[in-house]
Amino acid sequence: GDSIPRGDASHEPGRGTHPPFKRQLQGRGNWPAMLQAALGEAFVVGSFSHGGRTAADGPAALRRTAEWRSVSCFRPDVVALMVGSNDAKPETWGPAMAFPRDGYVEALLSLARELLSLPSRPRLLLLVPPPAHAVDAAEAALLGVGYPRGSVGGANLDKGVISTLLPPLVGRAARVLASEGAPAQLVETAFGGCPANQSACCELLAGDGIHTSAAGSARLPGGGAPVGGGGPH
Repeated sequence: GDSIPRGDASHEPGRGTHPPFKRQLQGRGNWPAMLQAALGEAFVVGSFSHGGRTAADGPAALRRTAEWRSVSCFRPDVVALMVGSNDAKPETWGPAMAFPRDGYVEALLSLARELLSLPSRPRLLLLVPPPAHAVDAAEAALLGVGYPRGSVGGANLDKGVISTLLPPLVGRAARVLASEGAPAQLVETAFGGCPANQSACCELLAGDGIHTSAAGSARLPGGGAPVGGGGPH
């Protein structure tokens, strides 16, 4: 996935691999570490996420990372895939200047099918990214205003797309996989009514209104209670 499932990277040597990521760790949760603690010694959790990556093909595509290429060697029994928040960057949308809904679903399906075809034949958990929260009045004023006139906050992300479009689109991809008989399961985490419930957003999201806090990471699958599995991604 991207930087949300990767967490604060404190489980990695050197706390992450690139300086911009290291500078932005404060306030983030660490889902891989929480998941490992919940599952116990009988399971090994592998983290193959890379910050800033998209489901869609392009320079920032998840498929182009060393982490993605390493998943096969881990031989996972279960893979958790969460990617999409960075697809909400208008710079990736092309000349149409609108979020490519069908293109996102096809890109997500392509990643999912590649994971399901790994030699270890893992089961797939398809995770809906957390909602995003407008962190100040300037960002709030942009919500609902169509790009390119507005909607893009300080992080250059359309937070309205993250909160309103990604959940049903991930659900659509999961239904396609189910129709193909794939061992895939949709996982949508309850975030206390965020983004409508601002207090829940403040508790469960980090200061940028995008990444999960420690409390938010604990809401992700296995963060607070064991789930069956092998090596989440």
